Amino acid sequence: MQTIYASRFAKHEYDSASKTLFSDWFLETEYMSSVDFGTEMEAWLGVFRQTKPKYLYDNCVNFLYPIVPQEQVWMAELLNAEWIELGLKKYAHMVPVDMITEMSVEQSFEEFFEMKLPKQFPIVNFTNQEEAIKWLYE
Repeated sequence: MQTIYASRFAKHEYDSASKTLFSDWFLETEYMSSVDFGTEMEAWLGVFRQTKPKYLYDNCVNFLYPIVPQEQVWMAELLNAEWIELGLKKYAHMVPVDMITEMSVEQSFEEFFEMKLPKQFPIVNFTNQEEAIKWLYE
């Protein structure tokens, strides 16, 4: 596995054998500004352009930045169409157990699906790493 990008907020590693991008977000995201969030999303897109992964394992268990609705729309517009064009097939989204019970995590990706783009990749939320990995490669 090769580290493609790392900051105080995230690390993105690519496994060329499985064509999977492993994104890991850190507790430091609690202190991100909206500018930091934008920078991290643009860097993530850059990682996608460089690696063109088929699968994304996005570990957001420690992601603490509250993405406001305007940022959700901006993120979807920035990432979704290009990720589809670059060939992303599946997105496994790891979230804390309490996030599943306290709020709808789907809201974070609602804007992706509302775009109604052809070849939209599925995004599934998981609290168990083994289940997420299994689903990615089914």
